[in-house]
Amino acid sequence: MIFSSCKTPNHFLCAIFIGLGLNIPQTYAETVTQQFQKAFSSAEVSEKKESGLALDIARHFYSAETIKNFIDTIHKNGGTFLHLHFSDHENYAIESTILGQRAENARRDENGFYVNPKTGKPFLTYEQLKDIMNYAKQKNVELIPELDSPNHMTAIFDLLAEKNGKDYVQKLRSKWTNEEIDITNPDSIAFMTSLIEEVVWIFGNSTKHFHIGGDEFGYSEENNHEFINYANKLSAFLKEKGLKTRIWNDGLIKSTIDQLDPNIQVTYWSYDGNTQNKQAARQRRTMRISMPELIERRFSVLNYNSYYLYFNPKESPNISKDSDFAMRDVIKNWDLSIWDEKNTQNKVAEPNKISGSALTIWGEHAGSLKGDSIHKATENLLKAIIYKTNAAGDSSGTISRKLQQLDFAQINANSYIDLMQIKNNESVTLENYPQTVHLLQTNALSGKKRVLWVSGSHVHKIRLEPQWQKTGLNEKRNGKSYTAYKYQDNILWLDDNITEQ
Repeated sequence: MIFSSCKTPNHFLCAIFIGLGLNIPQTYAETVTQQFQKAFSSAEVSEKKESGLALDIARHFYSAETIKNFIDTIHKNGGTFLHLHFSDHENYAIESTILGQRAENARRDENGFYVNPKTGKPFLTYEQLKDIMNYAKQKNVELIPELDSPNHMTAIFDLLAEKNGKDYVQKLRSKWTNEEIDITNPDSIAFMTSLIEEVVWIFGNSTKHFHIGGDEFGYSEENNHEFINYANKLSAFLKEKGLKTRIWNDGLIKSTIDQLDPNIQVTYWSYDGNTQNKQAARQRRTMRISMPELIERRFSVLNYNSYYLYFNPKESPNISKDSDFAMRDVIKNWDLSIWDEKNTQNKVAEPNKISGSALTIWGEHAGSLKGDSIHKATENLLKAIIYKTNAAGDSSGTISRKLQQLDFAQINANSYIDLMQIKNNESVTLENYPQTVHLLQTNALSGKKRVLWVSGSHVHKIRLEPQWQKTGLNEKRNGKSYTAYKYQDNILWLDDNITEQ
């Protein structure tokens, strides 16, 4: 039923329910209210946590302007950093003299991106990176570059092969796999330090940290000391540059952890690597060191929980649906102490000893989604994670109120549909979304000729950009009446039950 009176102990919640006319069971409201009260009854911490976003620009490229939009979201909601994952198998997404990827030799694609003509992959130029860095400084947001190794090296090897030849690259590769660099070879280490030095020069004083990767590579317990030695060498090099090293937790195991430079900071994403093989997962959990054990050894750790804090955008007309679900899940079920996916049995006993957290947006499934669409769809999820990271120190109740507004107001007020994800003559229904709907990527339809259908009911509202002009044409389809709106040669048929805003 729709609430007509306040029976929950939180009158603010009831006001939101009534104002929106939401059909939310009272037991749900009471449960969530109790969760909020419990979440914000813990003791204050002495300082603000680090919080922000890790953005994969290697597997899905983002323009400088979209990256600045993410920086805005981080800044406006109290976040502190943007971690840029620019290097992976698919692409090395920044300009590099060492790798022969230069703006002066690039072509411009239809999006205005600089594209390497030999690889066909886009990248950010020195000039664009400088613009991003200056903007981040203005917003007091730290940029943290990630140059991933020893695995995820394919794009680097491809660029090196074009510049220096395949024989040169073969000398640097691991003897066991073509995707990894040889961490025992002095020449390989010298190459990596030279590339790191170039990235340090590019990012200048916009960063205090440097992420060296260290995820999803092959090792055994017997040879893990080789990786520890490699990480220590890179960390020592970065220390000379005045930077603190960060690393993924994959290669950190109990038998060698005491050999690791204790100043290396750990971004902890997975205890078992999210493997579907249960036996392999058990073996990893036996061998790997846990977040509580790292904290006990006084390592600085950040929570990058691969269940609650990972988001993989998928091509879909309504790209906000998955993000809205993830945001609700974070608000109701996650806090900084939960590091091992959904496991609450091994929570960190003293979360004040965790340095912070980050939402990670990966790009392997994003396909043709535009960066701006992804930013809009994930904005509230990012806000929720930043808020909850600092929830324990919220003595004023400000964060509690912001989270309540997110959970029960904003996601029920806005939804986004990416027009480029709708096939010609396809119908999109809003039946499951009692929200105001925004259409994204209208301008991307320029020069195209498509027919789009959007159906809904009287509870739905839609915001059309000025480009859409009402034609006066009407049509009936599947028992519904539609009115046509036109943008160039594109026709949008809008259900007459939907209110235009």
